[in-house]
Amino acid sequence: MKYLNTTIPIPWYYQSEKFKVEIEKVFLNSWQLIGPESKIPNIGDTIKLTITKQPIIITRIDENRIKAYFNICQHRGGPIVDENNCYQQFQCQYHGWIYTNEGKLKNARGFDKDELKKSDFNLKEINVSVWNGLMFINFDKRCNSLESIYEKLEKRINKRNFSSYQFYKRDSYNISCNWKIYMDNYLEGLHIPIVHPELNKTINYKSYKTETHDQFSLQWCSIDPQLNPYKNDSSEDLIAYYVTIFPNVILNIAPGRLQTNIVEPIDEKNCSVHFDYYFEQIDEKQVQKDLDFSDIIQKEDIEICESVQANYESKRFKNGIISKNDESGVFHFHSRLKEILL
Repeated sequence: MKYLNTTIPIPWYYQSEKFKVEIEKVFLNSWQLIGPESKIPNIGDTIKLTITKQPIIITRIDENRIKAYFNICQHRGGPIVDENNCYQQFQCQYHGWIYTNEGKLKNARGFDKDELKKSDFNLKEINVSVWNGLMFINFDKRCNSLESIYEKLEKRINKRNFSSYQFYKRDSYNISCNWKIYMDNYLEGLHIPIVHPELNKTINYKSYKTETHDQFSLQWCSIDPQLNPYKNDSSEDLIAYYVTIFPNVILNIAPGRLQTNIVEPIDEKNCSVHFDYYFEQIDEKQVQKDLDFSDIIQKEDIEICESVQANYESKRFKNGIISKNDESGVFHFHSRLKEILL
């Protein structure tokens, strides 16, 4: 019997060549979450980071604007910024070319005044956008706006606004599995009663729903008021929303709390997941309860994801099959990947 709802080919989870194609065609053409805008509160504040081997900097231009550039001098490729700091201007760490915070070449050290046209050597700018206090970038100049995603998303999460939430901390986990296995796992709730017994107690699993949209998928369920591990006096409804913005951005939204996950591909068999925690109010006892609960769930996910990776690499498993009812998020994710990569 031929099934239409099969997974992507299993070798995609461990082939190095397929991994390289994914970086080029999936990650470099999608919105990537960076972190809280509160990291750069003052004019000139700048952070440097690397995403899928792309060196970037993000800087605050004024109260309402931030900009992102490749951290690459247009002279001979030296780094512009070597540490997070507040900069009135940027000076290349190699030969000393100077740029304004707007990315314009100001001084081309080693060249006569009229020897080159400065505007030809400005820093290369990257799309950057902010939603609800979260910074996103996209390397594709022809990309759809971030607004096209979050305008639809906001309607589906009851217009939850967490722009005023306080960033608390980042926890990172290194996991011995392909990034897609982690995403597959997140995109369905079918495994919750089996893998996450404590989480299963806190939610009403019978109320668990999944819906898919072009650029994101949404899972949600009600929370047991007696076993709620999150903020108890929040005015927000007792619903947990689990959002995935294709391909690797996760938003876990609970009363009084936002947890974002950035699933970073390392290579074809490894990924890192960065958990950022935001709270409506910082109550250390309540926050620690939330962190401990999250850590339990994450370690359960790591164990099962690493086991699946090992099974895939055994080459004794050719293709999986996806439940259209309980794994529609996985089906949507795999359909998008097939559309891009086949």
